[in-house]
Amino acid sequence: MPRSRKSRSRIALNDDAAVSPGWTSPIKQANRLKDEVYREMLLLEMHRPGSEMGLALALLRAIVQSESLSDHRGFRQWLKSICSVGLNLIEVSLEEGCKCTLDAGHPDSRPGSED
Repeated sequence: MPRSRKSRSRIALNDDAAVSPGWTSPIKQANRLKDEVYREMLLLEMHRPGSEMGLALALLRAIVQSESLSDHRGFRQWLKSICSVGLNLIEVSLEEGCKCTLDAGHPDSRPGSED
């Protein structure tokens, strides 16, 4: 027996795919931003090239979009705590990159230059 239009529209409203693409619930938006930040942190820990910039951009994107989330489920508090961790990761990674570059040019670090 076919369903009426009324029941189909009720089902469509409950379906995630039926939500218009221009609007995202604050919960989904906050979770998407958190996922992006955590993904970039993981890439940085895996020493992926350019991941410092990726993490910085993800944090900046979360900061900019936090204004529109109306502090949903403590997003701003999470952002405040995760920014310090993220910035620390970026600084450490950049310092390690500089040390590697400097060590590569040092004569004692070349293979076969033992005393």
